[in-house]
Amino acid sequence: MSRPTFAACTRLLALAWLAAGCDDRDLAQQEDDVIVSTKTEAEWRQYVANVEFVEGYRASCTRSEGAARPRVLVTGFGRFLENRENATGRIVSRLVPGLAYPESAPPAPTMVDDPRAQLAVAQATIALPTIGEIDVCALILPVFWDVAAIVALREAEAFAPDLVVMNGIAGARQPLWLELGATNAAVSLPDGSGTLAPVEAGTPLVAEAGPSERARGNLLSWSEVREATGLAIAERAEILALSGVPFGQVARGVELAGYPRESNTYLCNNTTYTLGYVLDHPGETVRLLEPSDPREGGPTGVDLALAIDGRSIPRVFVHWPSELGRDEGHLDRAAEVLGALLAAQLGATQSPTRGDPSMADFTD
Repeated sequence: MSRPTFAACTRLLALAWLAAGCDDRDLAQQEDDVIVSTKTEAEWRQYVANVEFVEGYRASCTRSEGAARPRVLVTGFGRFLENRENATGRIVSRLVPGLAYPESAPPAPTMVDDPRAQLAVAQATIALPTIGEIDVCALILPVFWDVAAIVALREAEAFAPDLVVMNGIAGARQPLWLELGATNAAVSLPDGSGTLAPVEAGTPLVAEAGPSERARGNLLSWSEVREATGLAIAERAEILALSGVPFGQVARGVELAGYPRESNTYLCNNTTYTLGYVLDHPGETVRLLEPSDPREGGPTGVDLALAIDGRSIPRVFVHWPSELGRDEGHLDRAAEVLGALLAAQLGATQSPTRGDPSMADFTD
């Protein structure tokens, strides 16, 4: 099978853009930690709206001190650029009762794309096979630089999850990709607003990260999760959707995705790397969402520090076939597969380990 040349969220963008936006420089040598370009009026207005949103954001999910149920934070994404539907937001909404996919349309050109309209949060107790009841904090996140990571971290701090599973889309039909790790780099492409982009290719996501953390492994019981997720797909492979396409033709097994990958430096990587770094550095303040051209009296970034120690929390990013979102039946099957993935990690007999590039089925 030919492998898609784009990872997750960049699938709909031109290859020439992505190739121009990749840079193999040692990011740790850069002193400039600017993230987004704010030179134009439209960029500045969108930037201010994003900062005001995250600074005013208060977590919706809470943890009950007396509950013995496992807690899981699960995220998907909403629309971005030409992609009006995002399969992962739909899948998570099928898994968690009460989570409604945020139906929003892009604004007119040069107008602010409100991040509030693209966020959905719900907390619920659901039952998983072999595990029983778990508490889930479910998020459908706006596809905005740094905003998605900040919102997820605020919810993680309040919810103190035992597991974090983030989800995004990749090629139309392909295996699920369990991302072994993430990279401290951002491609210079606009986010879901179509307005804000990192000021240059290779901009570090977290300037505070040292040279040894340019590429960071995710934390999972890899073999058990891969086996259980693959089995869940195989058990549903022959089920037909209304379109007549079998589930297994769209979701083609499971692979471990290597890192660093030039094709995985968009919003999915932004969210994965930033969340993972902050979880692993409790109490350390990182500055995110910085402007390239600050204005007098305006915001200059968002400082974030985590009060909980998240170093032992398993976390992974999963890339899903985007075509799953085209058929209601496939969405239901995908939600069952996601549930099997959660159950596999929560019931794993092997301790979670850091993803290592040597484990990968593929790299760019």
